[in-house]
Amino acid sequence: MEHLAGLIGETGLFSSPQHSLDFVRTVALERIESMIRTAQRLEAAFMVDVTSSDMSLIFEQPNAEFDDATMTNEFGSDSASKPGGRDKIAGTTEVGVGKSTCGGPGEPRREEILLKPKVVLVRDVVGDEK
Repeated sequence: MEHLAGLIGETGLFSSPQHSLDFVRTVALERIESMIRTAQRLEAAFMVDVTSSDMSLIFEQPNAEFDDATMTNEFGSDSASKPGGRDKIAGTTEVGVGKSTCGGPGEPRREEILLKPKVVLVRDVVGDEK
């Protein structure tokens, strides 16, 4: 605590080393402990809930074809796709989360989408072509 108080004291924010030490003891230490508890809860959640899984963020490249099985249209017009063709993606607005899980011996890895990425379609940005 004294080392941290010394480092904070060097910033000139406190009038004396004692004030810096008091700050570390009362405010900073409590917040640091809160961050540590949050990190430990996250670690426990991943160790228990995601054991033997690889997590990944999912996003879609511009001009890729829209697929409502693997992504969500930001404007909710998934079912009103362009007649005779596939809608193109303008960009991703929210990333999704995927999970890859080990199968049994001799089984391939299983891919699962936990949260679909949200995308904006080109037609929603430039309008429908007439």
